[in-house]
Amino acid sequence: MKKTLLSVAVVLCTIGANAQTESWYVNNEDGTLKAEYTANSDPTQMSVIEFETKSVKGTHTSGPVAGYADGEILPLETTYDNSWGNISKKDLSADGSVAPFYYVQGKGNPVDISKVTFEEIMTDDVPTGVYRAYWGDAYYSPDGTAGLPTNGTYVTFVARAEGTLKIAAWINKGNRDIYIAKASDGTALSIGTDVTVSGYINGQNNDVPEGDPLAGYPMYQENIPTKGTEGSDAYVLGEGNQACWVYLTFKVVPGETYYVFNKSTQIGFSGYEFTPDGESGINDITVEEQNDPNAPVYNLAGQRVDKNAKGILIQNGKKFIRK
Repeated sequence: MKKTLLSVAVVLCTIGANAQTESWYVNNEDGTLKAEYTANSDPTQMSVIEFETKSVKGTHTSGPVAGYADGEILPLETTYDNSWGNISKKDLSADGSVAPFYYVQGKGNPVDISKVTFEEIMTDDVPTGVYRAYWGDAYYSPDGTAGLPTNGTYVTFVARAEGTLKIAAWINKGNRDIYIAKASDGTALSIGTDVTVSGYINGQNNDVPEGDPLAGYPMYQENIPTKGTEGSDAYVLGEGNQACWVYLTFKVVPGETYYVFNKSTQIGFSGYEFTPDGESGINDITVEEQNDPNAPVYNLAGQRVDKNAKGILIQNGKKFIRK
């Protein structure tokens, strides 16, 4: 008779340990950037990386317009950049027991480029004859009235099944809004209700004794709140003064396109996990069926870690301690 695992704690600790969960990350197992991150050879065109698992298809975009050079006449000279930044890493523990957080950024703020306007620079209310680009009307508004980004750095997801999407992202500047917007009506999901945010905030470190592998490293937080209430910093995470490494978790419906981006800055994209509804497999997890010594190892935050990592770990749906 098969022995069924009944530990709810193990199941809730990580969706990554679930055999039904699909995942895709920007980094290879050795921490290097995946080969597909190559910029379009034409700098005036957007660089688009496509990724796909069984139930989710998405894109990561960069560029092409990074800005405009100030000048004396219109139109201003356009500056193009569609490159990808080098992969970045944030260590989350001294001994590797909490997996490093890898991410990559594109270039260009996420805007509707057609809405960029130009204004003359004034000195003591006197026109100078020198113009600059004005981006304010081109930025996204959470009510959807300003439209969705058409260039710059953003990520899109389309699910083929209902389920839960968990996106790992680097929030470049803590005081910038983070949006998950639906393409169908342009509106943003509400942080704290539609979207749960977990992860790490720069400077909010673990309160543990010196010598502990977590000492001096960011503390994992199950529920990071926004700075303000609806309509007032409702999309700014934490106190809004520190960068964040976070997981954005929300329900998705088939066929809807979800845009993920930071307002007026470049989001760092790490990857995602997707768990279909009704296919959790919790009732089917058995000791006999899950004894693969090469199965992935996860920590309690749901992050995949090195097989030699130390601490409280999960493999094959079972929790164990490695010292």
